[in-house]
Amino acid sequence: MVNLGKETCKQKSLSNFETITVNIRKRRKGVMDVKKILLSVVMLVLLIVFPIPAFADDFTINDFKIDAHLETDGNVQVKELLTYEFDGDFNGITRDLYPKKGSEISDLHAEENGKPLKIEGKNGNYKIHRKAKDETVAIELTYTIVGGVEKYADMAQFYWPFFDDRNETDFENVVITVRPPKATEDVIAMGYNAARGSEVTDEEGTVVFNLGEVSAGTNADVRVGVDEALFPGAVRTSDKQVRPELEKEQASLIAAQARFDKMHKLSGKVAPFIFGGAVLLLLLIGVYVKQLKNKRRAIAMMDYPEAYFVPEAIMSLPSTLRYTVPHVKSTQVQTTALLELLRKGYIEREGEDAFRVINRDTEYEHERLLIEWLFDGFGSGDTFSYSDLEVLEGDKLSVQQEVTKYNKLQIAWEKSIYKEIDENQLKGGGKGVRVLSAIAGFLLIAPMIAFGIYNQPMWLLFLIFPSIILVLFGFLYGPKTVKGHGLQYQWEDFQKRLPEVTESDLNEQLDDDQKRAVIFGIGTKTIDEKKLFSTDSTYERGGVLPIMYYFPIGTLAYTQLNRAGSAVAASTTSSSSGGGGGGVGGGGGGAGAF
Repeated sequence: MVNLGKETCKQKSLSNFETITVNIRKRRKGVMDVKKILLSVVMLVLLIVFPIPAFADDFTINDFKIDAHLETDGNVQVKELLTYEFDGDFNGITRDLYPKKGSEISDLHAEENGKPLKIEGKNGNYKIHRKAKDETVAIELTYTIVGGVEKYADMAQFYWPFFDDRNETDFENVVITVRPPKATEDVIAMGYNAARGSEVTDEEGTVVFNLGEVSAGTNADVRVGVDEALFPGAVRTSDKQVRPELEKEQASLIAAQARFDKMHKLSGKVAPFIFGGAVLLLLLIGVYVKQLKNKRRAIAMMDYPEAYFVPEAIMSLPSTLRYTVPHVKSTQVQTTALLELLRKGYIEREGEDAFRVINRDTEYEHERLLIEWLFDGFGSGDTFSYSDLEVLEGDKLSVQQEVTKYNKLQIAWEKSIYKEIDENQLKGGGKGVRVLSAIAGFLLIAPMIAFGIYNQPMWLLFLIFPSIILVLFGFLYGPKTVKGHGLQYQWEDFQKRLPEVTESDLNEQLDDDQKRAVIFGIGTKTIDEKKLFSTDSTYERGGVLPIMYYFPIGTLAYTQLNRAGSAVAASTTSSSSGGGGGGVGGGGGGAGAF
């Protein structure tokens, strides 16, 4: 049995989603662009609030009318009319009927236009068979609640949950009618939860509860007290008087409803001001952020002018690449880092696809960790060959162990890259506006709760977005310092000029600047070897210009490291595949389809 919601009550699962776990790189959030993060969160909330309709069979219960006739013997004859609108193929409907303690459900029948329908089920869970396809169907259920009326010394009461919080289906329109054995003016009626304040009693003592739309997972108990003399055949439940309790409960519910109505009206009045204040604060913060950025960028352009060729080395090239190039692939940074080890003389090339460690006394921690990762982790200690990474391919248990080791070493190396970036203080300031934003975002939670309680769903939805944005801004906002803007400006400008760099441009530079420029170009994929060194160049491989060797080394390094990363991701993916409740007296139920 499947019970689903009004909008998309699914008959069956659309598909089984495989859990895909990829190699997680520990990247500090402060390095990410705040605007992109906030946009992603807003889009996520939009998808949650306004989900894309799924192409699956669904249904809607447009009408749910319940007619309960109290009999003189204390039993209750119930007739229900459920109107379903089906979209797709269905075999029938479901109805859950859970009696209160001390009562039972009997004589359940179902029909459509006088034609009996097959019922199967037990323990309160029933299926009514009626095949349907893209049509509207009205099904009538009848049953008896044995012992549904509780008789006391002064009054008798019918206190019943026709559905409860175990129900998984939204109802478009619910009407519950309770009729006494015969006309009477002595009636005390009330409803709880979704039924509160919905009761209307006519001149003959019939009580109609107009609940309207009722969401899934909602209780809606109804309670009707009438003169006990109307039930001569019923067994007295208790000798105590129940009228004082009913009158007190009714007065309490009326007062609660009055308070609710008052707060509903008040919350509707103040909501526009709260929302307007939140939007205004967001606008002011936006203006502050833009002004601070423009101010620092203007200073940076004076303090960090455009470099004549390659910018000064403020940070290591791998960290510079990670900081200045948005969404750069980890493999590109790894390739740059390996070429940097070669440039600095920490390693030397040995054959076409192997390297040997010359010096472990590195300038940066991440350089030492890269040697430990590749040479100690997968090579022989002194040498490393790309063929050493073939242990990452396959599906054996030993491969999983190597993948785990690879991930651990790579994460340590990545963390060291971000540590260097943090130590250079490329972001900072704005603490006051961050604190203000976070506090304001959290303060919006209180009115959001109030709007949820006092039935202001529109304003609740409107406040979700500024609240989330303010809180995330407070925690994630990290404005670039003048140094950060300067570094970004210089290297972005250099990256734009790299495709136009010629062989003669390189020849005019010092050997070290040549190498740094080419390594950065290889890492960013913005420098073209064929364009840089024409076929009629006076330099040949093995000749005067050793910088040319960085191109085949870098190309092979990127290809092999990317292959290793793909193998790790594939291996990780492969290894990762793979109550109480109720209404009054424990009774209740729900409806759905199958």
